Amino acid sequence: MIRPLSIMSLVLALFACSVGDEQQISTAPSTLAKPSGLLVEENQRPLNVHHQTPRLSWLSNVKKQAAFQIQVASSEALLTAGNSDYWDSGKVASGQSVNIAYGGKPLASKAAAAWRVRVWPEGDLEPSAWSATGIWEMGLIHKSDWQAQWLQVKQRTVAKLDDKGMNWVLYAANVHPESNDTLNASKKQKQLGVVEQLKAQPTASLFRYDFTVDSSKKLVKARLHSTSAGYYEVFLNGKKVDDRMMDPGQTDFDQRILYNTDDVESLLAVDQNTIAVHLGSGWYDENIAFSRWNNPDQKVGPKAKKTLSYGQPKFIAQLEITYDDGTTQMITTNKDWLSHSSPILKEGIFSGELYDANAFVEGWNRHASSAQLMQWQPVQVLQQWPTKQLEPQLLPAIRAVKAMVPIKIYQPKDKVWVFDFGQNFTAVPTLNLAKLDLKAGQTISLRYAEWADIEGNISQKTGGGAPLLKQVDTYIASGDDPATWAPIFTWHGFRYVEVTGLHEQPQIDALTADLVRSDVAVAGQFKSSNALLNQIHDMALWSYESNLMAVPLDCPIRERAGWTGDAHAALITGNYNFNMANLWQKYLVDFQTATYVAPAVVPGKRTHGGNFDWAVAEVMIAWEHYKHHGDVQILEDQYESMQEYMQAGEAKLENDLLRIGYGDWCDPVLKPGMGRKRCNPQHTSPTITSSALFAHGADLMSKIASLLGRGSDSEHYGQLFRRLSDAFNAEFYSAKTGHYGSQTADAMALRFGMTPPDLRQSVADALNRDVVETWKGHGSIGALGQTYVYRALSDYGYGDTAYNIFVAEGYPGYAWQMSELGATTLWERKGVYDPTSDPMRKEAPGRSLNHPFHSGYDGWFYEGLGGIRPLADNPGFQHFELAPVFPSNLDSVQVSYQTGYGNIVSDWQRGVNTVEWHFEVPNNTTARVQIPNQPAKVYGPGHYDVSIAVNDL
Repeated sequence: MIRPLSIMSLVLALFACSVGDEQQISTAPSTLAKPSGLLVEENQRPLNVHHQTPRLSWLSNVKKQAAFQIQVASSEALLTAGNSDYWDSGKVASGQSVNIAYGGKPLASKAAAAWRVRVWPEGDLEPSAWSATGIWEMGLIHKSDWQAQWLQVKQRTVAKLDDKGMNWVLYAANVHPESNDTLNASKKQKQLGVVEQLKAQPTASLFRYDFTVDSSKKLVKARLHSTSAGYYEVFLNGKKVDDRMMDPGQTDFDQRILYNTDDVESLLAVDQNTIAVHLGSGWYDENIAFSRWNNPDQKVGPKAKKTLSYGQPKFIAQLEITYDDGTTQMITTNKDWLSHSSPILKEGIFSGELYDANAFVEGWNRHASSAQLMQWQPVQVLQQWPTKQLEPQLLPAIRAVKAMVPIKIYQPKDKVWVFDFGQNFTAVPTLNLAKLDLKAGQTISLRYAEWADIEGNISQKTGGGAPLLKQVDTYIASGDDPATWAPIFTWHGFRYVEVTGLHEQPQIDALTADLVRSDVAVAGQFKSSNALLNQIHDMALWSYESNLMAVPLDCPIRERAGWTGDAHAALITGNYNFNMANLWQKYLVDFQTATYVAPAVVPGKRTHGGNFDWAVAEVMIAWEHYKHHGDVQILEDQYESMQEYMQAGEAKLENDLLRIGYGDWCDPVLKPGMGRKRCNPQHTSPTITSSALFAHGADLMSKIASLLGRGSDSEHYGQLFRRLSDAFNAEFYSAKTGHYGSQTADAMALRFGMTPPDLRQSVADALNRDVVETWKGHGSIGALGQTYVYRALSDYGYGDTAYNIFVAEGYPGYAWQMSELGATTLWERKGVYDPTSDPMRKEAPGRSLNHPFHSGYDGWFYEGLGGIRPLADNPGFQHFELAPVFPSNLDSVQVSYQTGYGNIVSDWQRGVNTVEWHFEVPNNTTARVQIPNQPAKVYGPGHYDVSIAVNDL
């Protein structure tokens, strides 16, 4: 029941539920009939599970679950009849309803499993009704289950380019006369080498195979197992099987490739059928953007060639059809398939696509006559797999998740139009060809940029010099064009799109775009009474979403690399805003397959190692995944790899400190425009951050080892944490100043528990003085400090200081970034550009303008302003903390977070003399509620309203 409570009545009502005894308020059983929301491996109906102990989850829909019973059968009919031939757990006394491991018979490849669950509420002798039936299917667990063969084009086609095609090449190589960026002689010579590479690049490829379905039988089931080394699309009878984009997700392809299983029964025709595949390079065959044209490793000889490519793109597909009489039919990739060059003449992740509509192959993915297949060629069958294993792609696919429209069109030059979307983001654009009235041979080029001057002239300089390619798509019209066109095998980071090749100004809706990312579910919501704070939150989200492409990337316009330090710098932001469970499980395995023990980048061939402040991400992600999702199995699966990281780090210790690392990357310079070497930290040495983060890793490993029953390991890592902490305090703590020398150093020492207890308040006091006095209310933190400084302040009584960092005026504040820089996402270097020296915006910054590693602050909006926090080391938010910060100059906050147990809500509004706080505790959970200056109390499930006197805060 929702009712207002005064502080006194609240204390009286909850007197029996003090923190010391951790008892929950007695509550009546829920009237909800049965559990719901059944998940297997965090998916509703996975069709290619490989784990023999898949994790099962549900919502109990009772105030407190005292026990559960799971039944699993080989069919829904058997399950309904009460014949759980796979597993009956019996009544299990447990309140857990998230990530319960299946404990039944081993399941064979392709086996189907139907399951249900019921629960016993606390104090009730009778169970709930059975849940609705959930389904999962086992995938092709063993390599021998794949009867299909890997295919590739026998002879790749390199399109002959006329002036239209060369126009795209020159733009992509950044040597076009209209490129806008000036190159010195050396750089231009290198880029002319890139021109030659692009000219030699083959087209994308089309594949097809015709087959017949037995019309005398009723089809009851059809499963298509497929994947590629490269990006691919698969079609049945002209219809795309799925809505996945940029698929499959990037991995260390020589070690593993992720495959999909689709239910395609509805796409099959009664008689004649065609299965078709469109294949592009993807990450598998990317070897231009970061190559060196005159690389000495390219010489012919015994030394292996240095290459980022894994080889020619290839694919595999296996369609299994089941009829009502129990017979099956299998359609596989084999020597009888045919191939053809694609109308995508050039394509690449970093460059874009060159599409010639005149090369379109009519009916390529539908049933065709023999005459129509005359130009199709035989395929090449691979005798060996290109990877060690195929694993199920259980993480959410990359999809279009939000439609975007331009807000303005500039015309900086004759017949040059620049669409401004008003927001920097990652997207796939769509040309509305029906609104352009193109003639045969007319060529439209689209160039993408994060920056434009006040007249609308774009610059692609923010992509830096690292990738040797620039973003451009070109469409060559046939005169018989479709209504719309969009690139297939690439995506772009941009705010502005320059369009050339048109004779008249286009309508503003002639170009649209879709934000694309891994389709992780939104888990958190934040809103406040301060419009600036809401914009700052949005900046974090736009930056994070723009860089979530099956891997947490660093930026969409430049490197697009899975930097491990960037991943843990933004970890808390990702975990509170999105359900990252399956994406983190995938990314953690990328650490296992990486070439280096302590990798700075995973996955891919751009990896390198030895920077332990970055690679500690493996331990931190595994632990935070456990805390947010209650999944202990991930800790077991990752343990050996995490141990290897810790052992390698210990070997590098010098006097119990780590003295190598990238440090607090891209912290602010003292004033805009100041030079610096790369993005090296200005205020916090790498020894501080590397040692602190490695100590944090040791502390987490001690907890993980204890959870897994590895007592000796737990003791070892506990001792290591204490050694590192002692050395850290001895070397960096100054009794004279009362702190460790920088905001990031102080915050890490406090948040990681390295500061001796008797010094913690005084260190927080010193941190507060540094923010307020030295930095005039601003943070001096870089990527690594963003996550920690706000809690380090607010947990020790400086909530106003933490909040005021966000609203502080002037450089390097957020309002300054928005108003003076025009930032809509987080810049890699906020001080790289001095807007006062360039009022016309003619000198674009040479660094990325969309970097999520600065977004770690957003977690404080949930943990601080909303007060939603894990309670100690309790996993899955079944037992959590509510402890909001109420800044004196903020009027209201509305926060929610969807956990595996339900939705947590924390909303508060400031009145004249009180703060009115509404919070909601989900079923089957408890919350330890901390009101400032009051004893903490434990709340059971329900909706609550509390009135807090302002004078008590």
